[in-house]
Amino acid sequence: MNTPLALHVRGEYRSVEPGKSTLWTAIRIDPAGKGLEAERAPLALALVIDVSGSMNGDPIHHVVQSCEILADLLTERDQLAIVTFGTHAGVLHGLVPVDATGRAAIKAALRTVKADGSTNMHGGMQVGAGLLVGAPAGLRKVMVVMSDGQPNVGLSTARDLAGYVAGLRPLGVSTLGFGVHHDEDVLEAIATAGSGRYAYVPDPRTARVDLARAALAHAGIVADQLELTLDPAEGVEVVRILPAAPVRHGKGGATAAIGDVFVDEGRLYAVELALDVGAGHRGALATVTLRARTPDGAAHVLTAALAVDVRAGAPAIDEAAQRDVMTVQAEAARVEARAHADRRATPAAVALLRQMIARIDALPWFVAGDGSDLAELREQLVDEATSYERASSDLERMHQRKQAMATKLASLHVASARQRTAPAAYLVGVAGPLAGQRLALHDENTIGRSPKNDIAVASDQLSRVHARVIAIDGHYVVQDLGSTSGTFVNRSRVTTHRLAPGDIIQVGDLQLRFEMGTGS
Repeated sequence: MNTPLALHVRGEYRSVEPGKSTLWTAIRIDPAGKGLEAERAPLALALVIDVSGSMNGDPIHHVVQSCEILADLLTERDQLAIVTFGTHAGVLHGLVPVDATGRAAIKAALRTVKADGSTNMHGGMQVGAGLLVGAPAGLRKVMVVMSDGQPNVGLSTARDLAGYVAGLRPLGVSTLGFGVHHDEDVLEAIATAGSGRYAYVPDPRTARVDLARAALAHAGIVADQLELTLDPAEGVEVVRILPAAPVRHGKGGATAAIGDVFVDEGRLYAVELALDVGAGHRGALATVTLRARTPDGAAHVLTAALAVDVRAGAPAIDEAAQRDVMTVQAEAARVEARAHADRRATPAAVALLRQMIARIDALPWFVAGDGSDLAELREQLVDEATSYERASSDLERMHQRKQAMATKLASLHVASARQRTAPAAYLVGVAGPLAGQRLALHDENTIGRSPKNDIAVASDQLSRVHARVIAIDGHYVVQDLGSTSGTFVNRSRVTTHRLAPGDIIQVGDLQLRFEMGTGS
């Protein structure tokens, strides 16, 4: 049986001295499947929409439009349902195959949506889960929960809602948070428990992009219900696992449930081991076993050994393993720094991030800007430390925090759509590093100092991924992506702004004029 996964286990050192020491170990789980389009599984998808009073007006209008567009992206292999929640939750339209008839029925139901009432998110998820229980076999069951506020009916805390969602597995759950007033802690916790993705949508006009990604990502799952077991040898103890995961201990070792693996996103863990081994130690320091299930129901078991020599002398660095360990530790530092900042301990948050940046820079093999996960993550740490140091308004801080929470290791690499289906448009450099250059726009274009951006400028006045310009309904919108210094259009700071010919966009020291048409 071909396995859809590859398991790699390596210590940050290839050798350790006898006696007591600490060894960090990298565990990398990579998908072995093909690309998302080749692998996409059929979905049973429930869109769970917040229709509380705060969604009234443009937010609900754009969410409905986004759901209609998603219906057009699905095929007759998929089934789609719509659930709404305000004070009460209910089925707007039950699961139906997304053929021409079903698509028309879904769109007709969506046009009847009206916003009113409170925010019974728990009720909405209960209704959605109940619908998906009856989905035909062979369809991957998924919910996407969309809200702009704080749950205030039924279960309402991040912990309680995450616990509820964890009990729904293997049903997958992703979340979209609209505007700066939604509870990102709740939505991120739900998505994590549902092995899904949390996306921040500062302006509902851009919802369709994130909704499609959130829903279709679950169709690209290579394996789910992964469990990782670490069985240490005598004299070896598992101290902790990063990112933190619930661990149960037994005769076979320490076991953690670690969610799903997508075709475009593996899993990376770092394990701290306490060693007390003698010079005569032989064999592996630990055995790692991975158990997973593929969408066809088949079970897979992979095993790898942590092979490290025990001998006197300076330890030899395993560069690839150390890179992975440092990447996970840096991501953990971001989470810890955010917790400090939430307690108003901003100096502690900044110090933690600056220390991690210094640790990365001190690695003898590290190359800034080389496109690696660690290089991208270092730039993210710089941005977040700078953001904590700046004097920002409450709204700016809320926007930056939500964007930072939506940016995780899996999304560090910029993934924009390199095609143009919208009318021809350009950005022309007016001032700064790109002065005089004319840049053709695609449907989605990112701007920032990372070399992974579509428009990349190596300037410390830009954030790693500063802003994006996306095409929506025949026009273009510029959206700030939680940058430290802001995005401006015609000298006014914006979160999202519909562009008109002649508008001047400023990001950092870069000024760009927006133009439409094919002329030069």
